[in-house]
Amino acid sequence: MGRMGAELSLTEDTFRALARSSPWRFSALHFTWRRPTDGDVECWLRRPGRLRVRDAGSDRAVDEKVTDPVPEPVLRADGLVASRPRAYTHEIDDPMWQNYVFVSMLDPEELSADVVLSDLRSEPRAGRETWWARAVPGEGYEPRCGCCPLLWSRVSDWFEYGDGAPGWEPPAGTVYPEAYDIGLDVATGIVVQLTPVGGSRPDLAFETTIHEAEMSVASA
Repeated sequence: MGRMGAELSLTEDTFRALARSSPWRFSALHFTWRRPTDGDVECWLRRPGRLRVRDAGSDRAVDEKVTDPVPEPVLRADGLVASRPRAYTHEIDDPMWQNYVFVSMLDPEELSADVVLSDLRSEPRAGRETWWARAVPGEGYEPRCGCCPLLWSRVSDWFEYGDGAPGWEPPAGTVYPEAYDIGLDVATGIVVQLTPVGGSRPDLAFETTIHEAEMSVASA
């Protein structure tokens, strides 16, 4: 894409635009993914379709042999994505490791709409410019995969397990987070930290440490 955009200023609108921009902001990424239930996982991603994953027990590679280029989105004046081609007409997702939370971490489009954002702030993380927000999924929240959303909630379970039917109730004892604190790396657009606020599942949290990135956007 390589378009030089204006200097980015954090607003609710630009946070949402950054959340939908990742597929067009970088071409390769070396990072470590960390979750409370797993050890560190070191990853090398090269778009499109190539992923190498190394954990304590194995070293695996995925090559999806993608031949068609990712189509160009509609850009805003600042270089972020205003609207993107639909996933059902073009394959945009990166390779999956374990579940779709990993894919959504790399491309958090689901945070760009029907999510209430508050406490917006810009604070560096691991020496990189990072935008933070507290996020609460709204009734129209659409995760990439209902069984493993970024924002596990009554809304996501209602659509996944209750088919959106009136009167559905979660299993007894289910305690959903009140919100999520989320950090987006400004250069790449990926989620570098997600922390549930309250709830009964601390395993939902994760951190992503970026070691190196090859950028697609000149201003990133």
